[in-house]
Amino acid sequence: MINLNAILNTLLAVSLLGPINLCQASGDTTQPHQAIIDAVEAYLQQTVAHSARNAVIKVTPLDHRLKLTRCDSPLETFSPPGGVKPGRTSVGVRCRSPAPWTLYVSANAGLEAPVVVATRDLARGQAITEGDLKLRTSDTTHLLRGHFESINEVVGRTLKRTLRRDQVLTPSVLVVRKTVKRGEQVTILAKAGVIEVRMRGKALKHGNPGELIPVINLKSKKKLQARVVAEGLVMVD
Repeated sequence: MINLNAILNTLLAVSLLGPINLCQASGDTTQPHQAIIDAVEAYLQQTVAHSARNAVIKVTPLDHRLKLTRCDSPLETFSPPGGVKPGRTSVGVRCRSPAPWTLYVSANAGLEAPVVVATRDLARGQAITEGDLKLRTSDTTHLLRGHFESINEVVGRTLKRTLRRDQVLTPSVLVVRKTVKRGEQVTILAKAGVIEVRMRGKALKHGNPGELIPVINLKSKKKLQARVVAEGLVMVD
């Protein structure tokens, strides 16, 4: 005798399992987001991080609503127009089969390094001491005005403007250090072919290498225009 209750229960079980199996089958045909992210990270490690120390790669998570057909071959990664560079960037990811698609994924390839920052508020015109500074690891890709990686580079320098606590010290906030200072003695070098003549002089103006400044010959008292070569050395053109 046929058990109608058993048949109904079996049909009910099949109807409940059907959608679940279909969902699982559908999920199997969708490209995992993590595989795309892994491909982007690997590409940036080979391009940006390979040539830069302390590179930190962070890939922007993909929108959970994005559904792409699962690729049946290895994903292809490539640089977008303009190339891949440190900082905010993007990487192209391509699948060729069974259903071709191309996607651009945003990422940040940060270059971390120690940078010099102020330990407290510092006033304009203040001479910097070692206690005024500290090192902090930071992403340097956004420091477009430059930075210092050693405290010794700036100790003794003078501030051109106010510096706030924890602010990064950049070359633009420092008074330019002149190679030759006004009033100091210098060696004046004059050349004529293979002949060189050196004489003692005094700078009448501050100057850095390549700049023309007035100097005076201490023996003849004659004023000359000389080009700064190095610390304590100028040359008559």
